[in-house]
Amino acid sequence: MFRKIDVLKSCLFTASIFLMVAGCENEQVEDDSAVSATVQVQIAEQAPVSGWLEVGLPSEPIIMDSFGNDLWILTVDGYLMKWNNELQEWSAVETDNPLFASDPAFSLSASNGVVALLNKSALFTFRENQVVEFVFTQDVEPLSICAVDDEFAVLFADGSVSLTSGSDLNQIVSSVGKAVVGSFCTDSENLAWLNQDGTLSLFNISESFLSEISVPDSTVEINLAESLILAGDGVCISSYNGIDGWDSYTQGRATGDNLVYTLDGIKEFNDPNSLTAGLPMCPVKTCILSDGSIWSLSDGGLTVWAEIGSIETRIPDADIQMIRYRMAGQTGSSTSGEGIETSDISFGGVFRIYESVSSRPDPFSEFPLASRDLRRSIEDLTIEELHLVGITLDASGGDQAMVEDANGVAYVLKEGTVLRNNTHIAEITGNEVIVVQEVTVGVEDGLGGTTSIPTIFSMRLHEEGGI
Repeated sequence: MFRKIDVLKSCLFTASIFLMVAGCENEQVEDDSAVSATVQVQIAEQAPVSGWLEVGLPSEPIIMDSFGNDLWILTVDGYLMKWNNELQEWSAVETDNPLFASDPAFSLSASNGVVALLNKSALFTFRENQVVEFVFTQDVEPLSICAVDDEFAVLFADGSVSLTSGSDLNQIVSSVGKAVVGSFCTDSENLAWLNQDGTLSLFNISESFLSEISVPDSTVEINLAESLILAGDGVCISSYNGIDGWDSYTQGRATGDNLVYTLDGIKEFNDPNSLTAGLPMCPVKTCILSDGSIWSLSDGGLTVWAEIGSIETRIPDADIQMIRYRMAGQTGSSTSGEGIETSDISFGGVFRIYESVSSRPDPFSEFPLASRDLRRSIEDLTIEELHLVGITLDASGGDQAMVEDANGVAYVLKEGTVLRNNTHIAEITGNEVIVVQEVTVGVEDGLGGTTSIPTIFSMRLHEEGGI
């Protein structure tokens, strides 16, 4: 009897404990639900980071111009290079006409799908698969060119101006016997240039009317922008009011594409807000493309204001050699007809240079036998122990990066490759690998919510022998 009572008591005691535990668990769930309902976790997206990026070309850039999506650059070695922001690729034309060897080009202008180069002997226009050469007479001295719609105007030292029309070059302004300083510009309706006697010449194209306007003292450049006639002395820009002279317009120096350089940054003529941060080197020329990227050519080289990683800024000489023989090359110098041969090959499909080029084998070939025994699974690797060796870009989407660990064992990474510590390869560009590590927080603090904070790493190829 006593044993049955004891057993019964034991069962009742055990049941009461289960009921108490269940009640505590339900209460805990309700408390956690209450906490979860009050906690809202928001993951803030990181805004793109923009800045001034140096562009490393194999040879020194000397002149540039832009139109729409295209930026054209001529280098001292005679390469006419183009960056297209829509395709995100570089391409080039080799200007190996014998005239450029002894008579280098000194002025460049771009229009819709056309680019023109000027040297002392001729004007060359490159349009699709044709190059047209306009040879000058011996008694003229060309100074500058500018695009007028899809044609090009040439300014000569005697103040005369000629305009292309198909394969013809027609004089539209006769010489007035004034020495010309330069500063040739257009707004598509007018042409303007600066004279040595302190005047500017303004030519209305449709009305064929030439007029002269006195400019302020110390004027070194003029511009036509936003229906304004502007004169600058390198520090201050004045606008012509058409009545009694010139009014102070803005501080800075006009450098092209309706842009003004100031110590605080580059801005547009009609906007007081700077588009960029300050640039320590005063540009000789600035260009703005349709994506908003701003390119600056100065004595210090070529720089661009753009989102970091959006533009391939290191172009090794090997790539130039590749496009020299496989992409484009001038094959004739006739006044019309075939002039350049092009193909669809671009920087997006050619190899990338990598460190120690002269002695190191292709890093994407078979791995060295000696290092195979030390190989580990990629999922066991951490980003901190890897060193970037080379990058290859593939237009079909197969971009790859070669890395090595501390033992010299090589691994190939692709976009989406997963490493240890919740890390993955986010993007591969022409000169760096963007790595994102997701760190989860909020689990231990009992708040009932979690969030992932991305930490971004960047592995870049070093300068020597690389990009």
